[in-house]
Amino acid sequence: MNITRDEIISRTKCCMEELPPVWDGTLSQNEGVTIDRYIDAKISETLRAIALIAPPHLLWVEAYPNPPEPQKRQDGSGRITLDTEMLRPVSLLMEGWQRPVTQFITINDPRYELQFNLFTRGGTAKPVAVWGTDSNGKQIIDYYSLPPSCKQHRIIELTCIAPPDDDATSYNLAPAIVDALCYRCAASVYDIIGNHSMAEVMLTHTTL
Repeated sequence: MNITRDEIISRTKCCMEELPPVWDGTLSQNEGVTIDRYIDAKISETLRAIALIAPPHLLWVEAYPNPPEPQKRQDGSGRITLDTEMLRPVSLLMEGWQRPVTQFITINDPRYELQFNLFTRGGTAKPVAVWGTDSNGKQIIDYYSLPPSCKQHRIIELTCIAPPDDDATSYNLAPAIVDALCYRCAASVYDIIGNHSMAEVMLTHTTL
């Protein structure tokens, strides 16, 4: 569904029915900022946070723009260094794999250490991909693995969740994401005004 920023603000205020009307006037008088402005300032930040944890089928999955050429290693593994920012990868399919990777692990995952052993690492039937950053702060995907004899590594498919446009006047979001966004924005505003108990109540409505 397509929803504008103004509609998001309006829905968020509806979620905050128990907010005393006096608070809006108090914030405007003391801080010079209305509830609407507080909500608007939280939309992009909150949407990014939701995109990191929500199931991909509820999000805006798209092909990664201009995937770079993978850096092949002699043992059949490789690395993809990403130039364009993304919030998270969704799927990776290398030429020669029997299926794509749709669950990316990190270096903190117990399975990460297994990738350094030729007998326990991922392969063409059950590939493994590790998402992280390199020493320069660039996002990378290390993948395991293709046969060492494979002369060239090619990406067949790489999809991701891109960052939302901070200046967008509207968003195309699944209804469940809209609900989570509005309740989380409401929680943020309650935190700002010091009503932490109501912030916690708002967060109970954000299960995805």
